[in-house]
Amino acid sequence: MMVPGTCVLAADVTAPVREIIETTARNWEEGSSGREKEVFSEERLKRLFSADFVAAFHAASKNPPFDLPEGETTGFPFDYDPIAQGQDGCPFKNIRIEDDGDGQVTAQFNNRSCFTDAADATETADTVLIFHVVTENGHAVIDDIHPVVDGNSGSSIKQDLKAQGSE
Repeated sequence: MMVPGTCVLAADVTAPVREIIETTARNWEEGSSGREKEVFSEERLKRLFSADFVAAFHAASKNPPFDLPEGETTGFPFDYDPIAQGQDGCPFKNIRIEDDGDGQVTAQFNNRSCFTDAADATETADTVLIFHVVTENGHAVIDDIHPVVDGNSGSSIKQDLKAQGSE
């Protein structure tokens, strides 16, 4: 029962993004292992991602970018870390997460600073991801992730998963 004159606080749209970014950052700390898979564990998929994203992830898992071991029918649908945006990287530094309104959350961090011999400044620039967050069953969940490359919103990770799942 709602008491007249009280307000219901909206779901924190940054919470699922913050958990994914912080988990990924821990995975890239020196000495860690098992990177991407724990970020996209079944428990996190159900709790932090939309039903549509989860369906796309599961469909793409049936067609991973590598050969599956004998007897296995699914695999990790990426051949890179989609949050760190690469196969190589450094411990995350200067993590910033901002609610941009209308369900858009921007995450920025530097995970290329250990490439000190980089001749190109873009190799040490911040990684920027735009998360689209929706409310499902009263909880804020990630519906899509758009990497920003050279100042432009890149392809949608969910759309990439859907395309891979339909192959």
